[in-house]
Amino acid sequence: MPATMLDSLLAPADLRKLSFAELTALAVEMRLRIKETVSRHGGHLASNLGTVELTIALHRVFDFTSDRILWDVGHQAYPHKLLTGRAQAFHTNRQQGGISGFPDPLESPFDLAKVGHSSTAISTGVGVAEGYRRQKHRRHTVVVVGDGALTGGMSFEGLINAGQLKSDLIVVLNDNGNFIDPPTGSLHTHLDRIRTGTVFTHLHERFKNALKALPRGKYLKRLAEHIELVAHKLVSPGYIFEDLGFTYFGPVDGHDIAATEALLRRVQIRPGPILIHVHTKKGGGWEPAIADPLKFHGPKGFDVETGAPLLAALPVGATPVKKVKTYSQVFADTVVELMRDDERVIAITAAMPSGTGLRTVGQVYPDRMYDVGICEQHSFAFAEGLAISGLRPIVAHYSTFAQRGFDQIFQELVVQRNLGIVLTLDRAGLVGEDGETHQGLYDIAYTRCFPGLTLLAPKDGAELAAMLRWAEAERGSPSRLAGYVIRYPKDEVPECFAPPAPIALGKAEVIRAGDSSQAGERPLMIWAYGAPVRTAWLALEGLGAEAAGVTLVNARFAKPFDAALLAKLAATHRQVLTLEDHALQAGFGAVVAEAIADADLDLRLTRVGVRDELVAHASRDQQLAAQGLDVAGVTASIRRLLQGPAKAIPFTRSA
Repeated sequence: MPATMLDSLLAPADLRKLSFAELTALAVEMRLRIKETVSRHGGHLASNLGTVELTIALHRVFDFTSDRILWDVGHQAYPHKLLTGRAQAFHTNRQQGGISGFPDPLESPFDLAKVGHSSTAISTGVGVAEGYRRQKHRRHTVVVVGDGALTGGMSFEGLINAGQLKSDLIVVLNDNGNFIDPPTGSLHTHLDRIRTGTVFTHLHERFKNALKALPRGKYLKRLAEHIELVAHKLVSPGYIFEDLGFTYFGPVDGHDIAATEALLRRVQIRPGPILIHVHTKKGGGWEPAIADPLKFHGPKGFDVETGAPLLAALPVGATPVKKVKTYSQVFADTVVELMRDDERVIAITAAMPSGTGLRTVGQVYPDRMYDVGICEQHSFAFAEGLAISGLRPIVAHYSTFAQRGFDQIFQELVVQRNLGIVLTLDRAGLVGEDGETHQGLYDIAYTRCFPGLTLLAPKDGAELAAMLRWAEAERGSPSRLAGYVIRYPKDEVPECFAPPAPIALGKAEVIRAGDSSQAGERPLMIWAYGAPVRTAWLALEGLGAEAAGVTLVNARFAKPFDAALLAKLAATHRQVLTLEDHALQAGFGAVVAEAIADADLDLRLTRVGVRDELVAHASRDQQLAAQGLDVAGVTASIRRLLQGPAKAIPFTRSA
C-alpha cells in the first residue's frame, strides 16, 4: 500500500515544498485520518475538522522548532499532531499507552505545554513571550484560542497583560461561532457582528479619507481626531481588542490556506501584540458535523462518510442489553423534579449543559437554567447572588473544572455561612480517555478543608436522587449550611442492590454486617465512599464464605464523617480498609485516618485509592484496574488483609 502524502511528511518544514493544490489534497487526507480514528476510539471531532487548513498555514509560515505555539484547551490540535510526527501513531489517540488527546510535551517538542482546561493559553503565551524578550531571544509566540475559550475571564486577563507589556505575541482567534453547546454571552454577539460585517474595513478607510479633507485648524484637527476615534469604534470590527492594546487583523477565511498564510506572513514581521481573527466552520465542511456540532464534538462509533451511528451487531440469539442511565441523567431527572416542586430552584453550569445533564433541564425549564460560559469562578458568585435574593441555586460542574473556582467557593459560598448552595461534581474520580487534565481526583481535598461545606457521594443512582432531595430539604431549614457538595463518576449507575435508607446528616450506612463468628483473628471492616461501595459489594460476593466476617459500610458523607459509627465498629473489628475513587492525599482515607487518631482507636488502617501521580489516558476500567480499584484489585486487598499482616499493598502500573 503506497504511503499517503500525510505519512510521507518527515517534518512540518516539508509543507513549504507543496503547492496549494497538494495542500488541499493533504487537508482531505488529514480530515479522513481524524474521522477514521475518532469513529473507532472516540475523541474530539468537529473542532479538529475545523482547524486543518489553519494548522497547515501556521506550520508553513512559522518554524516551530524555534518559534512557539500554544493551543488553548487543546481539543483543536489533532491536525497539529498529524503534522508533527504523530500521523502514523494517531490511531492510538487516547488509548492506553498511545498518544494523548491533548498537546503533551512528553510526546513532542512541538507541544509547548500540557493543556486541557480552557482559557489559559494567552496568559501562558504572555509569559513565554516576555521570557524570551528578557533573554533577548528572537522567537515568535503564537497562541490559538477559540471563541468559546475567549469567554473565560482568564483569557482577558492575559490580553490585558499582553497589551500592558506590549508583548510580541500573536493571538489567533479561531472563531467558528460554536462552543460544545450553543454559544452564550455578549462576546459571541460581538463576534457575530464581525462575521457578518465584511464592509466594515472598507467603510473605515473611506471615513478616514473624508476626515483628512477637513480644514486643518487646531480646533478642527482635534475634533477630527476625536471623530476618527469614535468612528473607528463604530466601524472597526476589532476595536474591543485594539482597546486592550492589540493590533487587529481580519476576519480571514481560515479554510483558505493561501489567504490565511498571506495574512500570517504580513503580521510575522510586526512587533507588539497582534490578534488575527480567523473565521472557520466547526466540522470543516463535513455536513454531519456542521448540522450537529454538539453531537460530533466528541462522538464514537459512526460511519466516516455519512456520520450515521454504527450499532454493534448482537450475536445470534442474544438479548439486547437494557439501556442504563448515567449519573448525569439521574441528576437531570431529579433536578427537573425539584424544579417542579419549587419554582425557586435554579440550575447553573459553565459551558457544560450537555455533559452535566442540564441541557435536558433547560428544555423543560428554559428560563431557570443558566449557562454562564466558560466562567467557573463567575458561576459561584452568580449563585451567591441568586441565593442572597432568596432563590435556591444548584451549580453543576465537572470536578476538574470546579477546582478552577477554588477561591470563589471559599469567598462567595463559605464565607457567607448559610446560603445553602448545592454544588454537584460530575466526572468525579477517574474519567478515562481525557486523561491527566480532566481527572476528577482532587475535589474531596479542595472542599473538605472549608468550614460549612457538607460532602456527600452516592453509591448508586437511587442514592444520588435521595441525596439531592435531602440537600434541597436541608437548605430550607434555619440550620442550613454554606453548601452541599455531591460527587459522582462519569459512569452508568449500577443496579440498586440495597434501597437507600433515609439520609441523615453525617450518618453512614452499614450495607453488610460481618458474621462475628467468621471474622477470624483480624476482623475487617470496609468503609467505601461513593461508587467503590458497589465494587466492594461485588468483591465480597465473589469471596463468599472466605469474607463472611467482613463488614461493609457505605460512608455517604466525607464531611461530617460518622466517627461515632467507626468507634462503635472498632469494638468488634481490628482492621479497616478504605476505598475511594480519589487521590489518597487528603482524600476519604485521610478522613478516616484523622478520625482514628482523634478517637485513639485501636485499628490498623489500609487505604486504597489513586496514588500520588498523574493518571494518563486510558479507559476508566483500565485506570481503575491499574489503581487496584476494580473488583479484582479490591478482592486482592480484602484477601491479603484477611490472610496476612496488614501492610501497604503494592500495585504496578500496567504496561
